[in-house]
Amino acid sequence: MTQTTNVTRSFIDTEIAKCAASRVYFVNRYVQIFDAQATNWIPFHLWKEQKAMLRSFDKHKLIIALKARQLGITWLVLGGDDLWSMLFRPKAVALIFSKRDDEAIYLLGEERLKGMYQRLPEWMQARRITIDSAHQFALSNGSVAYAFPTTAGDGYTATNVLVDEADLVPNFKAMMRSVKPTMEAGGRMIMISRADKTKPESGFKTIYRGAKDGTNAWYPIFLPWHVRPERDATWYERQKQESLTNTGSTDELFEQYPASDEQALMELSSDKRIPGEWLLNAYAEQAPLSDMVLKFAKAPAVPGLRMYRLPKKDGVYVMGVDTAEGNPTSDDSAAVVIDAYTGEHMAVLVGKFEPEVFAEYVDSVGVYFNQDPLLVERNNHGHAVLLALKSRSKLRRLNGTDKKAGWQTNAQSKALLYANATTAYRDSEGILHDRQTYRQLQSIVGSTLKAPEGQMDDLAMADVLARQAAIQLLTHRVQSDVW
Repeated sequence: MTQTTNVTRSFIDTEIAKCAASRVYFVNRYVQIFDAQATNWIPFHLWKEQKAMLRSFDKHKLIIALKARQLGITWLVLGGDDLWSMLFRPKAVALIFSKRDDEAIYLLGEERLKGMYQRLPEWMQARRITIDSAHQFALSNGSVAYAFPTTAGDGYTATNVLVDEADLVPNFKAMMRSVKPTMEAGGRMIMISRADKTKPESGFKTIYRGAKDGTNAWYPIFLPWHVRPERDATWYERQKQESLTNTGSTDELFEQYPASDEQALMELSSDKRIPGEWLLNAYAEQAPLSDMVLKFAKAPAVPGLRMYRLPKKDGVYVMGVDTAEGNPTSDDSAAVVIDAYTGEHMAVLVGKFEPEVFAEYVDSVGVYFNQDPLLVERNNHGHAVLLALKSRSKLRRLNGTDKKAGWQTNAQSKALLYANATTAYRDSEGILHDRQTYRQLQSIVGSTLKAPEGQMDDLAMADVLARQAAIQLLTHRVQSDVW
């Protein structure tokens, strides 16, 4: 405990007012954390990214933070949200969750939250501690903090909820069902975690992606490896080499020390057909063009169409088409339009369409993109799309390896599609704008050329068909001496 000497009442009142008004001031001025390298408690001097995150606590009720390792973010939330609220918002109720009971106890205990409290000036502490147990820490001002494993904690109404290492929680959905109702009174919930790459479709990642897309109420924060000031390019290169030496890939590097949230969210690449780094290098995330822009450009009003570039008069485009049955339980039908020369995403069309309706939509999009040639997967319901296009459309239907319209997919021909697409991404001959297509391409397993069970690969298939169409079109142009 920090002893108080020669401190006036005026000084105390002023400092308490400053701390109550500013989390940043409180943490920077009075909070201490344990430094493993110094093996001692030291002042918590905030970096700019930590200050920015602290300020977000005053603006957002639901915060999800994806981060690299060892950035002091758990300390930041414990000190700048839980401890701050317990002192300056009397009767605060802070719930601290971690995946195991012993970890939750550790976060509440003298090594973390209680340790920070004990090192505050005596005049800033509550008059007394009323409960001090492994799972509960209560102050005489009515504030209390509880520690729980993520399997417990329901039945409380909280002002502050921290879920630590949320992506590593094995029972995430059950935890959310228990914890989220505690926030109904208007409290704040903060989930923080590094990524667990063994769970590409985890609940934590789903919420983070939704927050980034603006489709849920959560506020997303990403904190890369270089937030820590002493980490530089030399340090990062050393981590990269260790990852390559130990595992033969950058999966471990991107899990522990990502430079971008896409690196953190990437699937494990060791068993994938197209290396994740090549796809990441090709990915230039972009929002689809707005309805206003599309209306002004007289683009086709087709449901499920996401357009990223408008066609140029002299542009050459191709389309890959993957057809599904079109009922509510079937896979999606998907089409991808790319620039034949640059490999850049122009548009994607995806949805649960009946084959004949899908053919109509494909025709509308193809006509808009300068009557672009298309390569349709001929298997199953693709036959219906090809027949509909033959009878109603002027679009050129490219042939497969058997010289017939459409691409008959078998083990050999599918391997050829993915081999050519992999080469294109390796040689930086593709530009991905559509996030859903990018994620599906990431997921394709090398041994099966399919997405893992429960995931979809329709847009991935449409993308590799489009890249095959570009090869065939440009090869034909060269052979025909069209240049």
